[in-house]
Amino acid sequence: MRATVKQRRRGFALVITLALLALLVLAVLALSTLVRINGQISAASVYQTQARQNALFGLSIALNDLQINANDDNRLTGMAGITNIAASANSTTRHWCGVWRTGAGAPAFVKWLVSGALVTATIDSTLTPAIELISTGSVGAAAANSEHVIAGKIPIVVAEATNSPGSSRTVGNCSYWVGDEGVKISAYSPAAELALPGVAPVLGSNPATSATAKLKVALAANSAKLPRVISYEQLSLVPVVALTASVLQDSFHHTTLTAYRLLPQGLGVQRRTGTFNVNTNSLIAWRGLLETYNASGASPQIAVGAMGTSATTSLPARIANGLSANGPFATVESFAASLILSDALAKSNSGVTSAQLLAGIGALLTTRSDTFRVRAYGDALNPVDSTKIESGAYCEAIVQRVADPLGGRKFMVVYFRWLGPADV
Repeated sequence: MRATVKQRRRGFALVITLALLALLVLAVLALSTLVRINGQISAASVYQTQARQNALFGLSIALNDLQINANDDNRLTGMAGITNIAASANSTTRHWCGVWRTGAGAPAFVKWLVSGALVTATIDSTLTPAIELISTGSVGAAAANSEHVIAGKIPIVVAEATNSPGSSRTVGNCSYWVGDEGVKISAYSPAAELALPGVAPVLGSNPATSATAKLKVALAANSAKLPRVISYEQLSLVPVVALTASVLQDSFHHTTLTAYRLLPQGLGVQRRTGTFNVNTNSLIAWRGLLETYNASGASPQIAVGAMGTSATTSLPARIANGLSANGPFATVESFAASLILSDALAKSNSGVTSAQLLAGIGALLTTRSDTFRVRAYGDALNPVDSTKIESGAYCEAIVQRVADPLGGRKFMVVYFRWLGPADV
């Protein structure tokens, strides 16, 4: 039986109605999905903001730590390696920065400038498991002289607005690490600000295949561009063949862009560069300093044989290894008079005495630093499940100790950046 025109119209209307209904359902579904995704994006943004705030909180704690413990002129700084921590892939605290107090007798330890640290250069196990603040993105795979660096997590606890008095919950964590840039060799030292006029530090170039040797070649080929570089990481932008990511990573613990030190000049105190903090057991940094002595034109020159590549019998190695278990020196004079220096010079057949070395570059030596690298971390936890990290953030600052016009000293942030996970 053939359908009437009226029946056909009713069937077409039904199809249209069903199609419109389907479109309406799709629109509602799309709208609900959009609302849900926007909610998730909004929540993620809130978590990310909270994580960054917690990272900045960690940075503020680090700056406070520096101001309280390392601001006085009589405080010493140095790397934890001088407390018998040898270069090793597993030495995750070797590059902590320590502070010591001078006075009668040997320097007295004050603290490590890192979150969660104990006196023995270890992490407090009662805190949340440690986090790496110097990792693959900064130094590559962990290795001797390219160690990763850990810090403890500090819980951030807030009071709860509930009916239970005194209730609280952990909303996130923060961590920080302060690195001593003065125990490194400066890659760029403005001539007008050199502590020893005419003598700029040089990077170690033995062996020629080492990362610092490659970096030295790259910097020499692009010296005119260095005044425009504002951070060590920006050296990667210098367009040369020799300067790869691994070169900067392998040099991270031994080279800085420019480390400044407050030194008496004329009638006041001025910042000067080219100095070197002797409280370090970095063989690579010591090699650079000794090559600086030879490059300065001082006489007599250190014998070529003494500057060999041995990790035990070369002059840089003997000095670095001697410093590994002898704690910090309070003065340059005490270091100059030490058996560590005189024995190293004699046993390596350097042809130079302690007095001659000090006469050549003594003005560059110091026992504290005034330039520091600070890394901080913060995270935001799930409000229902506090074991779940919703977001994390890293930041970094270069901090300089300067003379306060009103008297005394203060620390000032001269460079800041946010880090991605790949940068850490």
